[in-house]
Amino acid sequence: MSERIVRRIPNLPPPQRSTKAVGIYARVSTQRSSQFSSISAQISALVQQVYHTDQWKLADVYLDFVSGKSAENRAEFQRMLGDCRQKKIDLVLVKSVSRFAREVVDGLETIRELKSIGIPVYFDMEEMNSFQPDFELYYSIYAAVAQGEQESARDNVAVAIRQKVKDGTSSLYSRTCYGYRKDENGDFVIVPEEAKTVKLIYDLYLEGNSIVAIRRELEKRSIPSPTGKKGWCARAIDTLLSNEKYRGNSTATAPLTSYETQSTQRSRYMYSKHHIAIIDDAQFEAVAEEKKRRSNVEYDETGVHRKSTKYTVKIKINHEDGGE
Repeated sequence: MSERIVRRIPNLPPPQRSTKAVGIYARVSTQRSSQFSSISAQISALVQQVYHTDQWKLADVYLDFVSGKSAENRAEFQRMLGDCRQKKIDLVLVKSVSRFAREVVDGLETIRELKSIGIPVYFDMEEMNSFQPDFELYYSIYAAVAQGEQESARDNVAVAIRQKVKDGTSSLYSRTCYGYRKDENGDFVIVPEEAKTVKLIYDLYLEGNSIVAIRRELEKRSIPSPTGKKGWCARAIDTLLSNEKYRGNSTATAPLTSYETQSTQRSRYMYSKHHIAIIDDAQFEAVAEEKKRRSNVEYDETGVHRKSTKYTVKIKINHEDGGE
């Protein structure tokens, strides 16, 4: 019988399993309080998934509180892309297609760039990985559906707002301006000192003063601007002189729906006698006529034209200030 030969078999080292650094991307459209619970839910679910997945470790979390329409305007999205390019992240984890990008083309371009440097994007809700076959087809379908749902939801809101504007129940009519505040019931109340300044501006304008001259007079009298500054903005004075709220009316503009182009003229509505007036109708209309007279633009059936004569303001020189 031959001698037994027994030898120890050396243990092989355990297979090295690479750990992936995961970056979580989450986004909501606004910073409203209701949106904070939404983004908290997104992050919580994704962090739990990273924690319970072998070979995954959390590298960073990127949060954007902005519309997903443009990638350039999303600071955290851009930071995430920068970290990917520097290979600080091995995988991007997102809740859903709609959170990654609103535009299909922009989303695909970003995913292709990440794919070219070996970084996959995983969409939790759709259970899609950007490295899987036919990914772009399915991504396009899901993105189109998500975009359609978002547009439908926005249209429903726009239609509801438009109806409230039409029947006079919209809160858009209740936005106060300089000269007014709201009482405990939400009704307009005149602020005496500010109303006095509004009347002064209307009086000065009808006396022949220019916007610049009115601004100087207000600053001379140390009357603070609506924002509390020492200096008045000419634009603010000009807008004040045509604001319907000062004669008790309130205007509102109806929003557009997704099937209306941005060039579509938005419908405006006026709620007459919405609140107590500071300026009476006669003076308000007199100012409107004076503004029209001073304008170097005129309108007729053939379009918009510049007047052949231009309104000029005579500047009164104060001899005490060095005038002759």
